[in-house]
Amino acid sequence: MKICIITPSLGIGGAGKSAAMQSIMLSNLGYDVSIVPISNHVSYNYNGKLFNLGQFKDDSKNTFLDKIERTRILRKYLLNNQFDFIIDNRMRTNSILNEVALCKYAYRGFKVIYVIHSFSYIKEVAAQPKLKKWLLNNAYKIVAVNKNLQALVNDIHLKQEVVCIENAVDLNDLKEKGTASLNINFPYILFCGRLEEHCKNLSLLIQAYAKSEIFKKGVKLMLLGDGLDKPIYEKLVKKLSLDDEVIFESFKTNPYIYMKNALCTVLTSLYEGFGLVLIESLAVGTPVFAIDCLTGPSDIIDDGVNGILLKSYDEKEVSQALRTMVFNTELVQEFKSQAIPSVQKFDIEHIAKKWKALLK
Repeated sequence: MKICIITPSLGIGGAGKSAAMQSIMLSNLGYDVSIVPISNHVSYNYNGKLFNLGQFKDDSKNTFLDKIERTRILRKYLLNNQFDFIIDNRMRTNSILNEVALCKYAYRGFKVIYVIHSFSYIKEVAAQPKLKKWLLNNAYKIVAVNKNLQALVNDIHLKQEVVCIENAVDLNDLKEKGTASLNINFPYILFCGRLEEHCKNLSLLIQAYAKSEIFKKGVKLMLLGDGLDKPIYEKLVKKLSLDDEVIFESFKTNPYIYMKNALCTVLTSLYEGFGLVLIESLAVGTPVFAIDCLTGPSDIIDDGVNGILLKSYDEKEVSQALRTMVFNTELVQEFKSQAIPSVQKFDIEHIAKKWKALLK
């Protein structure tokens, strides 16, 4: 069976990382896999044949005609290979014309599985409900990456079958990567992800860190990642006189050593799709703290067992949770003991069985 995985990239974001893991899972199951990144970022490990559609994209010259030409190239590639299934992992936040070109032209005649990775899709549909529903009305199946998201997507696509298949992690691989050496000689709280305020809400984390005053005990805040809003956070850090306490680190190909050596990994997001970084942190034995945003963290964090799941965006409560993760060593030790066992259900072998059942 031939399967084509479409991904926004193979080097940026959780959707791209999960698509790369799909390629490994499905290749391991014996499927003939091809993977097509829309943007020219390739750094994640993947299996299968690569067709880099991103190589035809020039960000400095990306006109409507350029987009049409890439759609034509993709359509020709799909027809030449006659795939049995297409798995579309894109975020579907393009213009309606772009989405029509892909969903109704490039994919025409193929069995397409659309993967919904983020609550942002629900917001997109709310803005243009009839058009967005129509785009996916010929879906073979729709996959949501957690149960809360599945329920929301079900309410939108009443005539399509929506199933839940979580993103997978290779626990053995993460464990091995987490053992690499890291030359850092101070304790730190870690955020790992895109530096984007509209989703990640990092202003709250920085302000709560300041209020917690854990920096007075030498505990720093490390922001690991890149994004357009980095200057905003740098300005806020300077305003709070935390220049020496908040560490900015660019994207790393192996973020797991930073997770392994952190006191905890934190998310204060306004919304998530899955919160893959939480699973990755737990997989290397590091507890987590997240706000219980719409979809994501509640499927991963068992509050008081493997971390803290806070039901509030109150700055004072977030700061107190940070203090708990630093100073309540007995509780944190219990979190650590439950970290790895709590994510066994997301291991690649378990999630692969769900994909195999879907593709029968």
